[in-house]
Amino acid sequence: MLCQKIKNTLIVLLFLTPVILKAQNTPNIGIGAEIGLPSGNFVNLSGIGLGASIKADFPIAADFAISLNGGFMNFFGKRNQLFKVQDLTYIPVKAGLKYQLGESFYAEGQLGAAFPLNNGQKTLFVWSPGIGNQFKLSGENKLDLGIRYEAWTGKNELSDLNKTNTKGFVGIRFAYIYGL
Repeated sequence: MLCQKIKNTLIVLLFLTPVILKAQNTPNIGIGAEIGLPSGNFVNLSGIGLGASIKADFPIAADFAISLNGGFMNFFGKRNQLFKVQDLTYIPVKAGLKYQLGESFYAEGQLGAAFPLNNGQKTLFVWSPGIGNQFKLSGENKLDLGIRYEAWTGKNELSDLNKTNTKGFVGIRFAYIYGL
């Protein structure tokens, strides 16, 4: 219930607090904190994920930029009296295209891979559509608030099952962006 209220509040903030910014025309790099809220069957394994990321944007046209993103993400395994699920720790690496929808509002899509830090886990394919808003600070610096759906897809960990397994979550990113 609290997670749903947080999601709704963030979506409202993204849409209702536009701040005048110049369209992105210079490269930038951002350092951010990440929150992952599992969805679908993934909620059976984890209740929340926390991480950090570094993201760079390189403009290729007036409203388009190529984005590169790397980070660290840990989904805390669920525990109770009967079982304990191992934490799932990955290094996601993604690249994508970012489009400025307005002065501060953007949409982006990214593809990549999530490399496991746990023994017995496999590298997963990552896809992620999202939206965000950048709030102007001093000079070229900005505060970035983004929300996305992210899915990590790969073969099921159980060797006798030849089915895919997707770990989906709503990702929220708070970042400080440095203009280059």
